[in-house]
Amino acid sequence: MNPIKQHNFVMEQGVPCSFILEYNKDVQADDLFAVVRVTASDEEYVAKFDISKVENVSEDAVTTFKLTLGGDIPQGRYVYDVFVYANDKPKAKILKGHILVKASISDRGRLNG
Repeated sequence: MNPIKQHNFVMEQGVPCSFILEYNKDVQADDLFAVVRVTASDEEYVAKFDISKVENVSEDAVTTFKLTLGGDIPQGRYVYDVFVYANDKPKAKILKGHILVKASISDRGRLNG
């Protein structure tokens, strides 16, 4: 069994965030399910990633996906997981991590021009 990869990131509240996920098996975007939760044991999720298949950027990858998270998540710390599903059941967790959503930065106080 392969160890679950981990990727932590920081995003700004109100700004969508995307990253690329390379996978070594042939799966479709519909086979992946990725959600954000407050804690790893929560049944309810705060947000769901939009997942689209993209052209491979590495020769090592069998399939490559772009995961996008909308910017409508409240400020705070979260966890996320990416699962491969088969027959409407999770088959494997392939990625996990922590997300820090920081408050958006205002343009007030900047010099014009």
